[in-house]
This record gives sequence, C-alpha cells and structure tokens, in this order.
Amino acid sequence: MEYAYTDIDGQEGIMLSGRFTYDDSRKFHDLLADWDIGARPEVRLDLRYMTFLDSAAIGMLFVLANRCRDAKGLVTVHNAQPYIVQTMRRVALDQYVEFR
Repeated sequence: MEYAYTDIDGQEGIMLSGRFTYDDSRKFHDLLADWDIGARPEVRLDLRYMTFLDSAAIGMLFVLANRCRDAKGLVTVHNAQPYIVQTMRRVALDQYVEFR
C-alpha cells in the first residue's frame, strides 16, 4: 500500500493505492499517528487506486472508523472501485464508514 495526502472535495484527505494487506499495518499505524484524529476526526479516504484489501486491512479500517467515531467524527470513502465497495459491504464496514 502506498499513501499520499490529497485534496478531496476541498478538504485534506488520504489517497490509499495498491494492495492493502497485513504487511502494511506498521505503515498504516504511522499514517494514523501523523493524522491526529483527535484534532481532525473526519478522515477522507480516496481509494480510486486501491486494488485489493485483505482481512487485516479491513480490520485496520474498522479500527480507524471506531477511533473517528469516538472523536465524534467519521471516515468517508471516496472513488472506491465497485469490487472494493462490495467487499466492504460484505463485511458490514459500510455501517461504520460513509461512501461518497
């Protein structure tokens, strides 16, 4: 997985690309530490270039969604490929994130 900060609908967001797997857990943890959810509880994710996510990645997204919710924010997912959206819905992640 690669990531970059990007503009999403006029707001700062994060673009995740490539394969998002267990091997990316350290990188994702570091990304969240840099983001400071307490100060910016809405996390916008642009997933247009994400090609795959495994169960560990789904778990990391659940953790992110819960942290945002605890801080009175939310995770919004933008531009995800249909098969990525389908995977997220299959595991009920759509109950924790908002698709746009």
